[in-house]
Amino acid sequence: MPAATADDPAAARADRRTLLLAAGTVMSVFAVGAAAQTAWVYGNQGGSVPVLLRIAANLTAVVGMLVLLVVVGVARPRRPTTLVVLGVLAAGVAAAGVRFGVQVTLGIYPHPARSVVLAEVVSGAVVAWIAGFMGLAAMLSQRRLRTQVAAAAESRLQIELALQALQYEEVRVRREVAEGLHGSMQQRLVLVVARLDRLRDRLSGRAEPEDLELLGEVREQIELVRETDVRSTSRMLYPDQLEVGMVPAVRALLGRIPTTVNTRFGVADEVRVLDDPADPRLTRSERLLAVRVVEEGVTNALRHGHAAVVDVRVAVVGDALEVRVADDGVGFVPGSVPASGTARLGDRLRLAGGDLRVTSVPGNGTQVVARLPVESLRTAAR
Repeated sequence: MPAATADDPAAARADRRTLLLAAGTVMSVFAVGAAAQTAWVYGNQGGSVPVLLRIAANLTAVVGMLVLLVVVGVARPRRPTTLVVLGVLAAGVAAAGVRFGVQVTLGIYPHPARSVVLAEVVSGAVVAWIAGFMGLAAMLSQRRLRTQVAAAAESRLQIELALQALQYEEVRVRREVAEGLHGSMQQRLVLVVARLDRLRDRLSGRAEPEDLELLGEVREQIELVRETDVRSTSRMLYPDQLEVGMVPAVRALLGRIPTTVNTRFGVADEVRVLDDPADPRLTRSERLLAVRVVEEGVTNALRHGHAAVVDVRVAVVGDALEVRVADDGVGFVPGSVPASGTARLGDRLRLAGGDLRVTSVPGNGTQVVARLPVESLRTAAR
């Protein structure tokens, strides 16, 4: 939800409310306290003081001060500081005058001397000024806080936009490089193999058998590089079926695991809705990161855990995807093995607002749990 700005009517109303509440509270305390103190002092001297009438006069001054603060526009946004200060001073003097006038009207001072008039007006004005400037300070503090909140929200928005741009650029570069490896690189290697075949045919019967055998080995090495290294590197950069969806990409990944390993894949219904190819709600970056979590968990389970069973579960928890990869491998003692790949993946997830947890018990397998926030879910939550 966007933060209110100084020119926003809702912000202006909030500023006025804060000003009046703070100033009114301070003046009301003075109004009641001063009347009670006066009654106590005069009562000890044997005099009689109309406490209720004094409180009524003081509260009238409170109301007058609040009305005058609104009339002179102290809470208006972008008002020059000089005018604001003069407005508070003028409102304080006027409120003091109203207070004394009500006191005379109610008969508290039937025939006041000049010194009494001066004392009442000055003391009333001072109290009004104190209350007015305290209210002004509270209002300005609220404005500063609102400005800081707006600046922080803008900063977060810029960071999110920059992160989204980086993720989009990463996916674009990965896809282009993967397509280049899968297309042009493999095509070049196919052409090289074809030329080697023609060269071997031309040299057949004229070259030494050892040379022909070496030529055949070179040809097999190039073919091996094309079939394994180039293809696997292409898949690492941009997994198969990722354009279709995250679930098909994970299925393709698990389909390449040797049949001696039992793989299980569970997908919640909410995930299928998000990953619907007809109406995808997961961005390519989110799909790629989720597949990377599965790939890292499966790779570690096979390479280090020597697992016979790998279980992959994907569900929606709150506004995030939860990707869980568990195996029945040998496990490890936390901190006893390097986890550079997992650490890098955890950094990526934290940049996206998620997290990665790896738990393991020696002899009882390993579990990798990743939480990946989904932008469409966060938008819907707002």
